[in-house]
Amino acid sequence: IMRGVPVPTAKWVTDDTEIKTEGRHKIETDNYSTVLTIKDFHDLPNVGLQVKEAKRSDHGKYIIAAKNSCGHAQGFAIVNVLDRPGPCQNLKISYVTKDSCMIAWESPVDNGGSEITNYIVEYRQPNQRGWSIVSSDVTKRLVKANLIENREYFFRVCAENKIGPGPCIETKTPILAINPIDKPGEPENLHIAEKGKTFVFLKWRRPDYDGGSPNLSYHVERKLKDSDEWERVHKGSIKETHYMVDKCVENKIYQFRVQTKNEAGESDWVKTAEVVVKEDLQKPVLDLKLSGVLTVKAGDTIRIEAGVRGKPQPEVAWTKDKDATDLTRSPRVSIETTSDTSKFVLTKSRRSDGGKYVITATNTAGSFVAYATVIVLDKPGPVRNLKVTDISSDRCTVTWEPPEDDGGCEIQNYILEKCESKRMVWSTYSSSVLTNYANVTRLIEGNEYIFRVRAENKMGIGPPTETHPIIAKTKFDRPGRPDPPEVTRVSKEEMTVVWNPPEYDGGKSITGYILEKKEKRSLRWVPVTKTAIPERRKKVTNLIPGHEYQFRVSAENEVGLGEPSLPSRPVFRVSAQNQVGLGRPAELKEAVSPKEILGKFFHFTVSFSMQSLFALFLTYFMSQTLNFISVNLSFRTS
Repeated sequence: IMRGVPVPTAKWVTDDTEIKTEGRHKIETDNYSTVLTIKDFHDLPNVGLQVKEAKRSDHGKYIIAAKNSCGHAQGFAIVNVLDRPGPCQNLKISYVTKDSCMIAWESPVDNGGSEITNYIVEYRQPNQRGWSIVSSDVTKRLVKANLIENREYFFRVCAENKIGPGPCIETKTPILAINPIDKPGEPENLHIAEKGKTFVFLKWRRPDYDGGSPNLSYHVERKLKDSDEWERVHKGSIKETHYMVDKCVENKIYQFRVQTKNEAGESDWVKTAEVVVKEDLQKPVLDLKLSGVLTVKAGDTIRIEAGVRGKPQPEVAWTKDKDATDLTRSPRVSIETTSDTSKFVLTKSRRSDGGKYVITATNTAGSFVAYATVIVLDKPGPVRNLKVTDISSDRCTVTWEPPEDDGGCEIQNYILEKCESKRMVWSTYSSSVLTNYANVTRLIEGNEYIFRVRAENKMGIGPPTETHPIIAKTKFDRPGRPDPPEVTRVSKEEMTVVWNPPEYDGGKSITGYILEKKEKRSLRWVPVTKTAIPERRKKVTNLIPGHEYQFRVSAENEVGLGEPSLPSRPVFRVSAQNQVGLGRPAELKEAVSPKEILGKFFHFTVSFSMQSLFALFLTYFMSQTLNFISVNLSFRTS
């Protein structure tokens, strides 16, 4: 709305540019108002600026200027057309590795009239049409994308405000998901490992830096002294970290060099010192790869390895305990010797395999000897000198000596077992005996026992050692059997019996004797006394004349009564008898002193009076008929 006299003229300006009626713009001005219309705008009452189907480019500051001869006036209107944001700027992909990369960009020049709320990042592979979301909620202008190794990727990014997402900006070329590759580093530790008359053997180590590529190869070259030209000694590239340079001229001076190569290029050269190509002599050296003593369990494999050096190549021999026996003859032994090592393997080891192994390396320059001590642990051997002592009626002592072979480790304890001979069932008396003896109790008197002992170490229990059977009884015994007693005197009503002590008294003194008698034809023995006889002589009375008697004697000590002796020879009761009656008994000075016994042949020496001669024969023939009697008689006159 304008007021002024004379009628002012109106002019619309935006961005320092005057707006004229053309294109989408239409200006309608009368004496009192001016209206700027952008094409297809709806009519809005009392508004000087009307907009329909506005574009984002329509936003800005619109200025209305009115001017007449009296002066001028100016007004303005700020117009903001909201829209989606514009495209992001400067999309870049960096830090590409085999499994990730970093995506960065700048904000759109036009944010669409409202603040950017987030960014949407997507990727696709060249053979795909659809896009996959890396992230749809990114507020910063940097994001990490996870990749799959050796695949190519396109990326795109768009900004989003409250109106919606704007147009995307895409990468023009795909990126490959691999680690960045650079030129590799130089080979490490290049040296001459061996040389001969016409060859040099080079060795080196992979470079510490491979440039990001595992596909490394090497070039090897040589040159003669005083020559400027290097000669490639192989075709293509070498994958190994060693090379044998042959066809050299003996006694000539050479220099060698090696470089590393990958997809990005080649490293600098690494050179050796100048060297004369000829065969060197080096005394053998063995580097035993064993610290201290090698200890294995029985049944395990013994492995010994030694590094070998020397020129020319040494011959390696393995022996044991300075024994000249060739170990390779054993089916359990295998020996593998290469240019720089010698390996000894013995399977299913035994206790006897322990000892000192001797490794000898020999060449024309000399020899070298190394030693390896091996201990094979096994169960202990049997105990020695197993004895049973101090036997009594209910206990005994079992002693032994440790095994000759302890199995290579300390004896922890012993296991003592016992069994009764009549049952032959073994039971453990103790499984934790720590000494070399054990006191066994609770035996049953009179039973026969066998004991066995086994040693135990950390590897297990050794074989048993058994004792001879023993009987549980006191160490003292009953007396042995005396010799048969003798009758030394025969009278009318008694006989005198004497005897000798037994050879074995049972370890205790004889306390007495039991004398028994019986008639010859009787089976029952009758004690002569009710108590033991302390002496070795006894007068036996109350005998029946004309009857034959036999005697036997048993010795007794504190332990008990021993076995009886064998019976004495039969002796008869003698008395003289005539027509009137029984006369005075004859005197038998040596009645029971036999000089010879042969069947029923007796030899007596008898001394008696002449008056009793006939009574003697009469009484004798009445009691028993004998085959033959020889009597030496000495007569004396009464």
